Amino acid sequence: MVSGRNHRRYYVYAQTRMIGQELIAATNSTRLVQIGSGLQKRLSEFLVSPVGVVEVELGDEPSPIGDGTACSRVIVSNATGGRLGIRLRQDVEPERFHVLGFWTITERDGPANGSQPIRSETNRTSPAAGSRR
Repeated sequence: MVSGRNHRRYYVYAQTRMIGQELIAATNSTRLVQIGSGLQKRLSEFLVSPVGVVEVELGDEPSPIGDGTACSRVIVSNATGGRLGIRLRQDVEPERFHVLGFWTITERDGPANGSQPIRSETNRTSPAAGSRR
């Protein structure tokens, strides 16, 4: 029998994967409350080569990218080796999610040593308020 907590975790995982698949297919998702123009622009640039969802993780990205408010994140990768991470938080309507931010990932020391954030942007403020880290 699946407990309520495990059911919720599986639901968030599955929804996050579907959001990633919709974003790479159309630079938008019906599961998102809103998508900022900065993320749509970045996805359009990112999609010039074939893209796939490579990773879905529950919880938030460690600091300085995350702040503990995301319930999940999706990582997409394109054929040129580019990787883009997107932080998500579930809405009060459980089938909807908010984009908390996104960042470009590079492999400085190879995949075994993790990834380094290059840029993080959020949808909380205007696109001009995006920060470089």
